[in-house]
Amino acid sequence: MDKFTIKYENFLKEKLEEQFDDKLSENYKSLKRGILDLLDSSIDKPDELQIFINNYIENPENSSVIEFVENDDIFNFYLKFEANIDELCVDKEYFDKAPKENDIFSLYEFIIDGTKFAFLECLKLMNEELF
Repeated sequence: MDKFTIKYENFLKEKLEEQFDDKLSENYKSLKRGILDLLDSSIDKPDELQIFINNYIENPENSSVIEFVENDDIFNFYLKFEANIDELCVDKEYFDKAPKENDIFSLYEFIIDGTKFAFLECLKLMNEELF
């Protein structure tokens, strides 16, 4: 006889946000929840989360998060979490550098680059809070 938890494992999967929400600080909380939602579809098991986050932090260019690859997905992510992303960019002094220093020559590129920056910085914060 099969074990219920093994046979119906895909129905019992708890979202990452539900598992880790109580460990997240209030700073940028909606952004953190949005990132956990994206990571939910990028990893298979919750115990892979720390490894995935560490790999992304070490080498963001070689890591990918589902629905955070194409520029239009990144732009939509920015629109959804605009307040937290802008606040994080201010707090981490992203706006102190001129866009030209980062080889950015359009407003669209600036938004995409800033959103990627905030995503990475938020992952670093989450890594400290969750693990």
